[in-house]
Amino acid sequence: MKKLLAGALIVLVFLAYSLPPYLTGGSRVPIENAPNWYYGLLVGHILLGSVAMLAGLVQLGRRWFARYHWIAGRIYVACALPVGLAAIAIGTVTPFGPVNAVSNVTLGSLMLLFTALGVRAIVGRDVAAHRRWMLRSAALMYSVIINRILGPIAFLVLGAAGVPESFLDAWGPAIVALPSWLIALAFCEWWLRRPIRRGRARTSSPAARSSRDRGISAATAARTDV
Repeated sequence: MKKLLAGALIVLVFLAYSLPPYLTGGSRVPIENAPNWYYGLLVGHILLGSVAMLAGLVQLGRRWFARYHWIAGRIYVACALPVGLAAIAIGTVTPFGPVNAVSNVTLGSLMLLFTALGVRAIVGRDVAAHRRWMLRSAALMYSVIINRILGPIAFLVLGAAGVPESFLDAWGPAIVALPSWLIALAFCEWWLRRPIRRGRARTSSPAARSSRDRGISAATAARTDV
């Protein structure tokens, strides 16, 4: 529960910082030379991403919010798919250069892929695969928080190292963009592949755990949760 509360606090602080400009017609990225459709899509991308983050907290805290899993899951998917599509479109005209464009388009494409595979898995009643794909999708969704933390650190370190300010302005955002979601995805893969502690494995007999897991999987699949 403490980990969930800490995560919720981080997400809420991030949203409290990021959202206000877009609710009042402002922006935290340059929009002067952007196409006419850019700002509206950017705002939709950010607002739907915020809803997806909040819905994802319910999913990550499934032990306490299990009864709301199927509702929050559908909200997450309904937001994640357009967020991924918007990331691809926005990425093609990003003001931060080609590296950032490639990063955004790749991130958006992977988010679409992982979310779609997660939906397909639960439709096929494969709960374990559903969980893995949706965790990967969520890792990409929350990676923007890493981006906002990593950015100032990278600028401070590079500035202290004597990197010219003109280079930082031109390439700084691009340098941060790719590592941000790669770090999130790498952590997710480590989490999924980490060995289970023996103490946890001894909490119940293999037969009891198998029966319990089959019951949970059957109940979840019966609702076709996402």
